[in-house]
Amino acid sequence: MKKSYLATLAAASLLATSGFATANDFVDNMGPYVGASYGLLNVDGDEDFDKEDNATKVFVGAQFHQAFALEAGYIDFGNYGNSIFNTDLDGYTLALKAGIPIGERFTVYAQGGNLWWKADINATDERSDVDGSDFFYGAGMSFALSESWQLLLEYTRFDVKFDRDEIGILAGIDSFDTKVDYASLGVKYTF
Repeated sequence: MKKSYLATLAAASLLATSGFATANDFVDNMGPYVGASYGLLNVDGDEDFDKEDNATKVFVGAQFHQAFALEAGYIDFGNYGNSIFNTDLDGYTLALKAGIPIGERFTVYAQGGNLWWKADINATDERSDVDGSDFFYGAGMSFALSESWQLLLEYTRFDVKFDRDEIGILAGIDSFDTKVDYASLGVKYTF
C-alpha cells in the first residue's frame, strides 16, 4: 500500500509541475542546496524484521559541476523490528554524487558515501547502545521544477554491520549485518 502511494505521489508531482520550466530553459542547479526526503524502508538482516517502515532525511550540499555534488545529511530510520527484537537507528551521511543530465530538466545520478550511525538495540529485557561507520551507495533521478526547485526520487542501500563483541545480547552470533534499503521521494532547493 505504501509503495503504490509513493509511486502515485511521484507521478502526480511530475505531471502537475511539468509547466514550471519551459521546454527551452536549461535548468542549471549548481551551487549550495538544502533538501528533505521521506521514504520507505526494507530491512533485510539475520533476524525477522518488519519488511516495511519509513524514514526521513534532511541534507545540505553543493553542486560543484553539472555532474558532481558533495552532500551531507542526517537520516532517521526510526524504530523497526518486532516485540522481541527491535532497533532504533539513525545517523549522519557524507556522499559524493555523480550525475548525467538527460534533457533539460532530468538528471540521473549515482551516489556513494559513508554513514556514521548509532543504534539502540532491544532484545527481550536487554538493551545495547552501539555505533559504527559503514559504506552506502545508491542511484536516483532529479526533475527540475524551476531554476531553484527539484523533485528527487532515490534508492539507497545502507550496509550496517554489528560485531558480536559490540552487542552483548547477541554474543552467540558471529556478526549481525543488516541491509537497509531506502526508497524515497524528496525536494531540493538550490540557492
